[in-house]
Amino acid sequence: MIRALVYLQLTSLKNAVQGRFKRLRNPRYFFAALVGAAYFYFIIFRNGAPQPPQLPNGHVLPVEPLPAASWLEPLGALMLFVAVVLTWILPNSRAALAFTEAEVTFLFPAPVPRKALVHFKLIKSQTGILLSSAILTLISNRWTILGGSAWIHAVGWWLIFSLYSLHLIGASFSRERLLGFGINATRRRLIACGILVLIGAVTWFWMGRALARPSASDVENITSLVRYFETVLACPPLNWVLVPFCWVVRPFLATNLVELLSAVWPVMLLIGWHYLWVLRSNVAFEEASVALSQKRAERAAAMRAGHWRTQAPSKKRREPFELASTGFPSAAFLWKSLIAAGPVYYPKYWFMAGGVLFAGFYWFLHDPVYAPVVKAIGVSLGAIGVYGLFFGPVLARRGLALMLENMDLLKGYPLRGWQVVLGELLCPVTILCAFEWVVLALLGLALVLSPEGRGLGAGVLGSGLMSAGLLVVPLAAMLFALNYAGALYFPAWMSATTQHGAGIEKVGQRLIFFVGYLIVLVVALLPSLLFGAVPFLLCYLYLDGLAMAIAFGSATACAVLVGELAIAIRWLGRRFERFDLTAELPRA
Repeated sequence: MIRALVYLQLTSLKNAVQGRFKRLRNPRYFFAALVGAAYFYFIIFRNGAPQPPQLPNGHVLPVEPLPAASWLEPLGALMLFVAVVLTWILPNSRAALAFTEAEVTFLFPAPVPRKALVHFKLIKSQTGILLSSAILTLISNRWTILGGSAWIHAVGWWLIFSLYSLHLIGASFSRERLLGFGINATRRRLIACGILVLIGAVTWFWMGRALARPSASDVENITSLVRYFETVLACPPLNWVLVPFCWVVRPFLATNLVELLSAVWPVMLLIGWHYLWVLRSNVAFEEASVALSQKRAERAAAMRAGHWRTQAPSKKRREPFELASTGFPSAAFLWKSLIAAGPVYYPKYWFMAGGVLFAGFYWFLHDPVYAPVVKAIGVSLGAIGVYGLFFGPVLARRGLALMLENMDLLKGYPLRGWQVVLGELLCPVTILCAFEWVVLALLGLALVLSPEGRGLGAGVLGSGLMSAGLLVVPLAAMLFALNYAGALYFPAWMSATTQHGAGIEKVGQRLIFFVGYLIVLVVALLPSLLFGAVPFLLCYLYLDGLAMAIAFGSATACAVLVGELAIAIRWLGRRFERFDLTAELPRA
């Protein structure tokens, strides 16, 4: 039976590879595959592994391979521990194994025992595990801090992914058995969170007795901070909990064959124990697996047909705000989209979360001992804000795909095209601006508490933060408008980049679309930068006030961005009125 299942999996893999190559006959996929291959070549393969430094005469300095730093093992163990804990807290579904509709049709009615189905799932999962291990090995082999060789990293990744995959299946079976004992999802989460709180409380108490409060020397640089982090992770009972997770990480951090062999056998014992756990779990998963396969088949068929409709919410959701019977039509789009997005995105929850984070940051960072930590947090928050602003609209193209699906319904509204476009933009812009304002508030707190920020002066700091908060709104709207323009003018490419699926051509399609997005973005931002620079320089040179220069320059740039945005919305509105989905989105 196992040989037949292995043959079935190998044959399916061969047919999938052949299908990928046949799809390259389409010029669109072939060109995208070339771009994706070039991306991987220049980013990963071209430079190869890091080379040792060379002297001017051409001689190579003898460099010993860098051993893995001692803090990487507990850090990796902590990350695995968090991932495992989340498998017991977050899932709310029944025990189900992912099978395709064809596999359900042919394997479930056949005289195949339940253990054989589990074996087939384990064999099938190895394809994705081996591919993921190979890709991550190419990436991690360039990290000189890890040491070791590429094949050691590949073995380490394979062990980590194989064990985690087995744990996911075993945890789903155990959650199903807990339901039989009357422990539902809510009780299970309360028990798991209670255990976490207990571990955290005991660790905090032990730290208070065994460790001194961090001094300025403990946080003055990254090295001292890492050393203090090691001592924290070495405190019981946290270090006791992390022992098996350290075993799993250790083979990946081995630097030679001897270390690898000595570190592999505990992981193999854990894999064997998980394997027996999965096989001996007498849980009925067939019914839930059939429902899951049907849901996946319907989703795949909808994507192939150009539809991306998500499942309706299981219960009625409260409205984010009261919608008046008359008023600005685009506000109704915001009201509807916030309901569809869920209560997590309601503005009041963002204000509450921002207030809690602000209070927590102030309580932790007001001590001068944490001045280096304040600086690191400030830099991190700035990077997060910039990344979220410029890449958030790119990562949130799912809503545009849903907009294309509902195009016939939207065009039937008795509204102007620009009103529909503005309404579709309001919800994502509101969510992104709420996120950016929270980040700016935390960044302002970090700057106020840091010596560098206090050196700027209250006027300059307040003017800069208020100007940034003001510029976020039209800039976010312009970024989403660019993505909206891509959906209206290149709907076929938008459908290709938003569909799920593997393949190097998908990488190329997303890369081509992203490059075009950046080019148009730079062209759109140039006028606001040029017009904003004029009042900034005049105020800074003649009025000798940096705060006033920032305020006038940002206000001018914001006005230019608002004008560009108004023109873009009018232009997209006319395109929306002339848009015909049947003519614009042919079948692939």
